[in-house]
Amino acid sequence: MSKLDEISTWLRHRLPDLLIESGVPGAAVAVCAGDETIDVAVGTLSTATGVEATPDSLFQIGSITKVLTATLVMQLVEEGRLDLDAPVRACLPEFRIADERAAERITVRQLLCHVAGFEGDIFTDTGKGDDCVEKYLDVLHEVPQLFEPGEMFSYNNAGYCVLGRIVEVLRGKPFDVCMRTHLFTPLGLTHAANDPYEAIVHRTAVGHVERTPGGPLEPTPVWALARSNAPAGSMLAMRPRDLL
Repeated sequence: MSKLDEISTWLRHRLPDLLIESGVPGAAVAVCAGDETIDVAVGTLSTATGVEATPDSLFQIGSITKVLTATLVMQLVEEGRLDLDAPVRACLPEFRIADERAAERITVRQLLCHVAGFEGDIFTDTGKGDDCVEKYLDVLHEVPQLFEPGEMFSYNNAGYCVLGRIVEVLRGKPFDVCMRTHLFTPLGLTHAANDPYEAIVHRTAVGHVERTPGGPLEPTPVWALARSNAPAGSMLAMRPRDLL
């Protein structure tokens, strides 16, 4: 028996108990070693429907999306179309925050590394249209600068939305189209969804909340956060094997 076989056996035995202990309705796990991958799923995707979780089920991956957004950015660097150490305004002249001096200096690399220094927890919904990431830039005009660019680390969701807009401008396509064209398709990802419209054709999990302490877990009333934050991780869902 290979090590992965042992892991698969352990997961099938242990994962159901871990879900009970943690109060999680359903989960899927994949492990890769070399060219071999194993995946296991247990529980349900929604307590309202009782649909069983399978290894092909889609779960939202949250901020792991930032790894894919960064990859889209680095593809442009590799193609010679983007300079990591150039100011963001070289690509996005309209980029503005409350501190004009900082806005002029912030670089693409600083956005990637979460050291740009402006407030990053901005989750304003700018609609569901293909222009939602573009509109999101207008939301940042009054966002404060917390420290000098490059001075320290501060996790920045908004910065990754700006990176998503850079990808859109240089590719001339909406962010989710760039994701599918430049990552999903060449990587052969068959179980990945940029939004609820793509996710609904798959077996897809919903989030759950405990409305009262110790009460039953119920599906959340909203499947995802705003599309304007997609480059930061508000939308993307995948099966574990595709994520690996």
